[in-house]
Amino acid sequence: MLRITIREDGKVCRFELAGRLEGPWVAETEKAWRGTLRPDQKIEIDLRQLTGVDGAGRDLLAAIHLSGACLIVEGVWLTALIGELNSEQRCGTSVLQPSGKKLRPKPRFTKLESSK
Repeated sequence: MLRITIREDGKVCRFELAGRLEGPWVAETEKAWRGTLRPDQKIEIDLRQLTGVDGAGRDLLAAIHLSGACLIVEGVWLTALIGELNSEQRCGTSVLQPSGKKLRPKPRFTKLESSK
């Protein structure tokens, strides 16, 4: 199951995808994306609530990314997925927009030595 929410605000159109981008939902997402393409409009795809992607979904994300859309991601899995899409592109620049969520610093541990 996939929920697609589209919010248009002037020259920005944001898609929020929640659930699994797979099977018939890939075609629905592509249809919605292509239906909003305009030369003067910026596209943002919020993937933070995505829980899974099949091969066709991955191909669609690559096409959307290649078209210049900003992909909003969060977490290791989605960041790695977008990293793979970027590494497959031989030309152009990558567009990756972080979620804006501030990360807490990692705790620092010191190594304790035991005397035996």
